Amino acid sequence: MRIIKHKNRTKHGASTIFLAIIMSALVLVECTYLSFVWNLDYALSVNVALKNQIETILSDYNRQLYSVYGIYAFSIGGIDNECFEKALEINGLESKSELYVSGKQRFTCDDLKKAINSYYWYRGTGIGFKSVVQGYRDMILELDKKGIFRQVGQFMKSPAAEYVSKILSGSESAAEWIGKAGDVLNIGELTDEADSIDSLSSDYKNAIKDFGLNININAAEWDSLLKAVSKLEKTYAVLSDNSDGMIAKCNASHYCAYNFDCYFRPAGDASINGTSFDAVHGSKKADSEYIITGKETNAAIAEIDFLIVHVLVASTMLKDFANEKFRNTMEVIARVISSIISAVSEGAVNIDYRIIAVGLTFYCALVQAIKDFYAVLHGQRAVIFEYDGEKLVTFTYRDFLYLFCLCVPVDTLLDRSLTVLERDYGKLYKGLTLEADYRGQTYTLTKSYTLYE
Repeated sequence: MRIIKHKNRTKHGASTIFLAIIMSALVLVECTYLSFVWNLDYALSVNVALKNQIETILSDYNRQLYSVYGIYAFSIGGIDNECFEKALEINGLESKSELYVSGKQRFTCDDLKKAINSYYWYRGTGIGFKSVVQGYRDMILELDKKGIFRQVGQFMKSPAAEYVSKILSGSESAAEWIGKAGDVLNIGELTDEADSIDSLSSDYKNAIKDFGLNININAAEWDSLLKAVSKLEKTYAVLSDNSDGMIAKCNASHYCAYNFDCYFRPAGDASINGTSFDAVHGSKKADSEYIITGKETNAAIAEIDFLIVHVLVASTMLKDFANEKFRNTMEVIARVISSIISAVSEGAVNIDYRIIAVGLTFYCALVQAIKDFYAVLHGQRAVIFEYDGEKLVTFTYRDFLYLFCLCVPVDTLLDRSLTVLERDYGKLYKGLTLEADYRGQTYTLTKSYTLYE
């Protein structure tokens, strides 16, 4: 009989199986934990890569735009994912995520206002915001004090306006008109005055011819002068209002007048930081004129020229009224013209010579203003306010632009300025949102320049 020997059984086999089961669960947990840690590490790396990428984009702002205009902004066209991928590679990771831009923050007018205020925060002490307005304000107050505007109104309402207009626009000389009143007044001493009027008329015609303008003199049309002055009276508020809103208005107006290209550049003209405008857009542009008027080049220049001429006319009238010799001469000539009108109308029309003197003064001021206007357009200064022969305030073309900017609402200035900036630099952005996907998880980061927050 064969005896089968049985192997002794122990508890060690069961323990081995039990430990194997426990270890497999532990290994599973550890592997899961390691996978979680690895994914977390990758997520952290992705976030760092996103941060590096977005800061790289923001740091790639247009250097000229910042230097000339004080604006932090970038173009969206040059964005790539090179920095993002390299940031992952540095950490020994492969790029398993697709990077894309999910949001873009456009540069707005409100952002431009913040940039301008920041721009002048450290430049403002070197800029006399009120000097231009002060001179113009003093000129207007002095005109009111002398009653010139009141006399202008009387002249417009009287028959003198039409008669003087016909006389001044006629083909005959002042001497010939004076001769018509020879049997009415003793005019033997008026030859010099007649020559002076003819000389002014000749200078005016030569100025018009040289400048290439076709301006018709119509002494009956004073509305243009009064409208121009009325429009610019808004600048008075600049001298009495020290609110933040008015300071922002001064900043924006100065920015638009002196830091954008203009069609008639003064000698040595450049941006506030000295950059040539040719370096910005290569050719002369009527940008400041557009910002003020909202019109294209020719129409904008014509409107600005209209305003400049009438400011110069008002200024010249003030200087002429302050000149006693000139004032007396105009009164003498006005007496003669009044007599001529009375004689021609056979006594039906009698006009106070003082009203006619106002019309003549306007005519003479217009002649002189054209000459000053011609000088301004060639980079020289025009005298705006003069007292006792001393030139207290003089304007360049840029100073006129600043005065006119103060009459335009700030929001309008900012909107038109942004249009000009985007013409030269393309669409501008101040911030963006980047996203990257990994295993169904989306990682997002949004950032913009602190200046606009």
